[in-house]
Amino acid sequence: MVITDLNIIKQCLVEEANIAFDRPDLIVNVEPFTSCLIGLVGEEWKRIRATLNPIFTSAKMKMVTQIIQNCADEMVEVLADLVQKGEIVDMATVTRGFSMDVITKSALAWQVDCQKNPTDPLLMGVQKVFEDVDNAVIVNAIRFPILRKILEWLYPYASYYKIINKITENVFNVVKLRRSGQSPRTTDMLQLMLDAQTSGEESSVGSGSNATVFEDRHLLSNCFLFLIAGFDTTASSLAFIMHVLAKYPEEQERVFNEITKAFPEGAELTYDGVQHLKRLDMVVCETLRLYPPVVLFVSRHCTQDTTVSGQFFPAGVNVLVPTWHVHHNPDFWPEPLKFDPERFSEGEKVQSAYFPFGLGPRVCIGKRFALLEVKLATCKIIRKYRVSKCEKTQDPLKFVVPSVVLNPENGIHVRLQKR
Repeated sequence: MVITDLNIIKQCLVEEANIAFDRPDLIVNVEPFTSCLIGLVGEEWKRIRATLNPIFTSAKMKMVTQIIQNCADEMVEVLADLVQKGEIVDMATVTRGFSMDVITKSALAWQVDCQKNPTDPLLMGVQKVFEDVDNAVIVNAIRFPILRKILEWLYPYASYYKIINKITENVFNVVKLRRSGQSPRTTDMLQLMLDAQTSGEESSVGSGSNATVFEDRHLLSNCFLFLIAGFDTTASSLAFIMHVLAKYPEEQERVFNEITKAFPEGAELTYDGVQHLKRLDMVVCETLRLYPPVVLFVSRHCTQDTTVSGQFFPAGVNVLVPTWHVHHNPDFWPEPLKFDPERFSEGEKVQSAYFPFGLGPRVCIGKRFALLEVKLATCKIIRKYRVSKCEKTQDPLKFVVPSVVLNPENGIHVRLQKR
């Protein structure tokens, strides 16, 4: 059942979320998908979500800011090489390398050279996973659950099966080394999860409970989730930000002036400082409205007969909220195709018509991390370069279809000029 009424959307995804609406079944019920947040339901989901929530507090985000900054610095070096050669830059390609670098170093504890080596096996393997996910068979499996059993049967034979096993095996090896003290303690997302696991076990013992709060299967699955949920979505969002800044140079200068005022030349970016960049935040929010990362639906499964604002939902029905439609609906957004950051100025209320990361208790747990990542990267780029349209810039953009994650069909081509 597709819903577009904002009041019903809010009630289904927020107010009634813990009563009558849960996550629908996965496309394939196999590990590492079933033990991560998008695969869990009911009380187990609540327990694991509660365990992981503290990892994404402001205090914890400050701890991993340096990892993101280091990756962003390397991205700027990659851009410098391209600029020196006089090349037009495909930001979609560059941002994929950056996003992969951040995830592998922060969540997978895997040191790879995916930014300066676009043919890195891990990068190419993960890109293959997303190509497979975006094919018509997967998209139709989302629409027609009867096809999912076929996908589960084919899963061990899929081209990406080996890369998934390689990733989870590597994470488990790192975990064993850290637990044994053979590996130096590193402040990254993986370590924060290990700390959360230890805290959960101690709480369980202290309360006399026999329930294991956060098992190894949860740890490995959620490391993999950070990869599949944070790679292409963040990469495409950053590329789209570069596209709109190239398209609207006056807006780019506003962002540049705000950044340089907060961080004069030579000043190091800080977590708190970036959070206070209001114009940048408005630009990012409006970009995510125009180009939502997950373009299909926010979906929920009705667990019991319920009535919301006069609309009856029978138990067992899947509720679908079309992200693209709501984000571009003129009833909610005047001139919806216009890029207008003022929509997100202080005092403006976007209510339930804006959900690039979902809504309610199942909102993307990595939202804060993803926004920090794109904002730090944008600051690094705009401080050093003026981004402009070029002869290869496509406007309006065309998108890959069918697709789960919104991606430009022909890349995001811009020209960079050193400031």
